[in-house]
Amino acid sequence: MCRLLAYVSRTPTTLTEVLGADALQRFVDLARQHTDGWGLAWATEDGVGTARYPDPAHESPEFARVSQEHRTDAAVAHVRWATDGLAIDVRNTHPFTDGRIAFAHNGAIRPATRLDELVAEDVRGLREGTTDSERYYLSVLDKARRMDVAAALAETTTAIAEGGFDYTCLNAMVLTSTELVVANRFRPEAEALEGPEYYRLRYRVTPDAVVVASTGWGGDGWRSLENGQLLVVQRHTLEVDVRDLAEVAAAA
Repeated sequence: MCRLLAYVSRTPTTLTEVLGADALQRFVDLARQHTDGWGLAWATEDGVGTARYPDPAHESPEFARVSQEHRTDAAVAHVRWATDGLAIDVRNTHPFTDGRIAFAHNGAIRPATRLDELVAEDVRGLREGTTDSERYYLSVLDKARRMDVAAALAETTTAIAEGGFDYTCLNAMVLTSTELVVANRFRPEAEALEGPEYYRLRYRVTPDAVVVASTGWGGDGWRSLENGQLLVVQRHTLEVDVRDLAEVAAAA
C-alpha cells in the first residue's frame, strides 16, 4: 500500500504552503511505514516533470528541500510501500511518466504479468521496472493515445476490475499539462482486511487550491470520493468534476 497526494492551485506554490507545515508533517509521518521510496510529478506548459528517490520521505533531505522550495501550480506526490517481492529502486518508484503524463498508484494487482495483455506491444516495451503499477500505467498510456486521459484511466480500471484480476485497490492519480485525473476504486473485501484508511481518497476545495489525498492523516474540510468515482480538476481554472468511473468507461 502507498499514499497519494495531489494539488492544483491558482498560482505556483509548494507542498508546505498548500497544506501547511503541520499537515504536511502528518503526511510525511506516514512514510515511517511507507518507507520504500517517494516521488513527485509537476505540470509544465507542455507536459510533466518528475523526481523519484528510493529512500524514505521522512528521512530524505531532498524531500524536505523539494516540499519547501519547489513551486508549481499542479503536482502529485507518492510515498511507496512496496508490494511483497518487488524491488526497492528508482525504476519501481512512482510517479511513472513518458514526459506527457505522470501516474501514481496505490494498491496491488495480481498477476502483474497478465496486465501486459492490456497494453500494445510497442508501449509494453517502454517498461523499465517490475511492478504491477507500472504495467497499470502503461495500459493507461496506451489508451491515452486514442482517447482523453479520464476515459483512458476509467477504461483501464474497468478492464482490471472486471477482467478476473486479483486486486486490492486501483486508486490512481494522473497529471498532465492541463488537468489532474484521480480514480478511486478498491475491493471492499480488501478494505475489510486492512481497514478504511488504506484505500479511501478525499478532496478539499478552497478558493486558491484543490487538494486530493489518501486518508489516514488529519485535517478538516475534506469531501470523500466514493468507491467507483473519478475526479477531474482543470489546471487553469480549478474546475472540479466528479464522475462515475463505469459511466466514463462505457462512453469511451
